[in-house]
Amino acid sequence: MNWNLARERLGAELIDARETVAARFRLALRDRGAVLWSLEGCAAELVLRAGAALADGAPDETPWQRCGGLLRIEARDQGRALHLELSVLWSCMAGTLAQRCLNVEEERQAREALGQQLEAVLRGAAAEVEAALLDGAVHGPLRFGGVRTLCWTAPEERAGVRAA
Repeated sequence: MNWNLARERLGAELIDARETVAARFRLALRDRGAVLWSLEGCAAELVLRAGAALADGAPDETPWQRCGGLLRIEARDQGRALHLELSVLWSCMAGTLAQRCLNVEEERQAREALGQQLEAVLRGAAAEVEAALLDGAVHGPLRFGGVRTLCWTAPEERAGVRAA
């Protein structure tokens, strides 16, 4: 098995399935009793970037750096919702790729590649939360590529925002 060819194929398939993965992500959050908040506008974009990074063999932080979506950082929960949403999104990507792998070795390598991306994304998210809460700056590979906003909402306000 040639991992480079498999990586390119799986990356392209992930890109092609980005809307399906984003829909599964929303359902998975709902099943956990969580409300989509932090990644509401950029889940599909992150899947697109993760697939492109996988196909290109790009560095693990590439999806985070190149995402052009809106990232909401909830100050009251200190980024816990963001952490959960990112973990669930990457889990949905891994599940989608597992269905498209041709053998066990390919699946293992795909999960490993996505796991390394997730670790980089979580480090970047933690740095963004810290910078937002402390009015600091994040530099280098931990910087989110899109627009960031710091929100101070109560749980009741989230339900109202979601319903509106």
